[in-house]
Amino acid sequence: MKKQNPKPFLFLFFIIGLYFFFIGIFPISVEINSTSSGSQAQIQRKSMIPPFKNIDISIPNLKQAVITTSRSSKGGTTYRVELEDFKGYRHPITSYYSSGYESKVRLQDRINDAIRNKYQYKYKIQQTFFIIFGFIFMFVPLLAFIASKKTNTNSYQQSRPNQYRRPIDRSRSQEFPIPHQTQYPESEEEKYKNINDSIIK
Repeated sequence: MKKQNPKPFLFLFFIIGLYFFFIGIFPISVEINSTSSGSQAQIQRKSMIPPFKNIDISIPNLKQAVITTSRSSKGGTTYRVELEDFKGYRHPITSYYSSGYESKVRLQDRINDAIRNKYQYKYKIQQTFFIIFGFIFMFVPLLAFIASKKTNTNSYQQSRPNQYRRPIDRSRSQEFPIPHQTQYPESEEEKYKNINDSIIK
């Protein structure tokens, strides 16, 4: 069975993390200008779709700030603050719902207080959730990629000496061969001597 290459999945996770990280570093700006003649609001944020264009929302007849909720299929509840004008239209400050009800209530109270007391209010929402979420999605694939590189390097170093190890030829004898002794022909005297010795015996 062929192993699947995890690199495309790691690269995909890294791109997703980079996308959310860039969204998080752009804060959302909210400005409320309230005078005796009425209140106006300006919302500035980055689009969540590349190329991340600026989104400017102008609300000339601001009435109040309200909190809306969203429920998931599992029963979880998330919130966001919306600015309502006198025509009944609601303009969300963030394009998404998130947890943290108390922070939403504080923002709602500050905006409504600026409308009632006729003063200017500016607020920037730092999208920390996206920064943390994007950092995790970038960091985990990098760790997995480094770990896979180390594993491949160790396995290569362990297998490499075996490839260049010379096999031992056990068929060869370990003893040195006995040199060959040259035999010279016998002389005539030695022949007669050997004959006489054999007769005497």
